[in-house]
Amino acid sequence: MNVTRNAEPRDLADWPACRFFALFFWNWAALITFGPILLLAVLSVAWMQPLTSVIPLAKVTVLQVGLIAAVLTPLYLAPGIRRLARSARFALLGPLACGIALAVFLCLGAQI
Repeated sequence: MNVTRNAEPRDLADWPACRFFALFFWNWAALITFGPILLLAVLSVAWMQPLTSVIPLAKVTVLQVGLIAAVLTPLYLAPGIRRLARSARFALLGPLACGIALAVFLCLGAQI
C-alpha cells in the first residue's frame, strides 16, 4: 500500500518568509552580541584609551555565545525540529537566540 502525505515537513523550505525571518533574527542576535564590544573597541582605539574597558564586555559576549550554544544546540538536534527544513529551523530558533542574547546583555550589562 502506497500512502502519501498531504504535506511534508520540508515543504516549509518553500516559504520565502522563512529565510527572511531567519536572517532578520540571527542578524539581530549577532548585533546584540558583538555590537557593543566592537563599538567600545573602536572608540577606545580612536581615542587612544587602553582597552581595559573592553574586558568586562568581552566576558559578557563569551557568556552570551556560550548560553546561546548551550540552549539552542539540543533544540536544533531535537527530532521534531530536525525534520524541518534548514531555513525553517533557523527561523524558529532565531527569536530564541535573540532573546537569550538580549536577556544576558540586560542582566549582566548593568554590572559593567
